Amino acid sequence: MKSKKTVFVLAIFLIGLVTGWWVYNYYLVLDPNPQTGQDELSEEEREKSEIAKQLGEYTVLLLGVDSPTGYRTRTDTIILATIDTETRKARLVSIPRDTRVKIKGGWDKINAAYVYGGIDLAKETVEDFLGIQIDRYAIVNFNSLVKLVDAVGGIEVDVPQRMYKPSENIDLQPGLQTLDGAGALAYSRYRGTAGGDLDRIQRQQEVIQLLVDKIISVQGLKNLPELVNLMQENVETDIPVREILALGKLASDIMANEIVSVVVPGKNEKIDGLWYYEPDLAQLEEQLRASTEQIHALASE
Repeated sequence: MKSKKTVFVLAIFLIGLVTGWWVYNYYLVLDPNPQTGQDELSEEEREKSEIAKQLGEYTVLLLGVDSPTGYRTRTDTIILATIDTETRKARLVSIPRDTRVKIKGGWDKINAAYVYGGIDLAKETVEDFLGIQIDRYAIVNFNSLVKLVDAVGGIEVDVPQRMYKPSENIDLQPGLQTLDGAGALAYSRYRGTAGGDLDRIQRQQEVIQLLVDKIISVQGLKNLPELVNLMQENVETDIPVREILALGKLASDIMANEIVSVVVPGKNEKIDGLWYYEPDLAQLEEQLRASTEQIHALASE
């Protein structure tokens, strides 16, 4: 199975926030271009404060799959997104799909939980692993996600070197260029640079930022109906519409702030003839504590 990675799961989730923001401001507000004064700003902040009181610290489990809706397969991407609605800061914890955890009392790879017990077991497994409670989930279907980049007219990327792996449909020339959906997917998946997976993670983050910038641009918002349709086709979630709209109200603030990203630390190990990603739980705890302090520091700036 081909592995489509973090970039597209995050992009779809961010589009959900952008969509909520757009709907709130341009469909639920009578004047799409209000002359905002102090009273309006104060009212907006009061509303945001009320949302923060209602939602508090909001956690969403993001799963990326390569299968039709309702069909259980191993999850290629597992991310826990935590949004502090009071400070409007967010943290993303990426869990490698081969992470060795206990599922139903036995050791297995964390990406098998969804196969064995669907979203309920996937949530339970991640909650036990990280010691947290998950509020909501979103399952992203990768099958048509290249259309996302195409819908905003592609993204401009400076490809650092020749990227060629025909078995994975990767064939990129070096240099500054506009990548379509297939090209962006190839760019974010390629592992053949000197830094391997670390380089790949950096490229994924680059594509995320470029895609979000394009989505919230005037040109990107012109394509909002198509983006909404892509969300409806490719995302299964239990987030109620009212919460999407509430998060949408905070979306511009959240995306304007620095999003703290954490990858579960660990190393690859062969156990009983199978390769696993053995997590370093002590280092993970340190990273989560440090990232929480970073969020608080950002909030005080």
